[in-house]
Amino acid sequence: KPTCYECGIQGHFKRECPKLKKNNNHGNQGGRNNAPARVYAVGCAGTDPDVNVVTGTFLLNNRYAYVLFDTGADKSFVSTTFSTQINITPSTLDHCYDVELADGRIIGLNTILRGCTLNLLNHPFNINLMPVELGSFDAIIGMDWLAKYQAVIACAEKIVCIPWGNKTLIIHSDGSNQGNATRLNIILCTKTENT
Repeated sequence: KPTCYECGIQGHFKRECPKLKKNNNHGNQGGRNNAPARVYAVGCAGTDPDVNVVTGTFLLNNRYAYVLFDTGADKSFVSTTFSTQINITPSTLDHCYDVELADGRIIGLNTILRGCTLNLLNHPFNINLMPVELGSFDAIIGMDWLAKYQAVIACAEKIVCIPWGNKTLIIHSDGSNQGNATRLNIILCTKTENT
């Protein structure tokens, strides 16, 4: 069962929390034209043995990266530290994403690393990554990538299943987060347009 990181109750995710819906009924107000694209991520993965996360170390542009697969994240991210090791020039987006960090700061992101290569079980996958400050992870694989490749996360088994031709690749969590507090700094990301 999923556990809400807002109220701590099992049975729903933070984005579905009744407590947030009660306190956040204002919708898209003001002149910022916020799109519904939001990125939620784990606050302290690994501190609770019942939390089902899939992590692993994989090649990202031929560099070993500690990766979190996160169905709660709408976009995929790379840490600013790790992004310096990727030999790709960042592209500037025509819009900005507001990203709320765990410490409450909100930063604007308008850069992306297009055409990165994530190697899973000797199979290359194209991925676009937004550089941002992260905690213990080098990259977060979000729903943009998971949906593109029709990947499915089986939380109870801690595996990611990815269709590949007439077979299915099965990625097992490395379990290295068990018993360790792994901190992830992204809490919320919203697409905004410049006015």
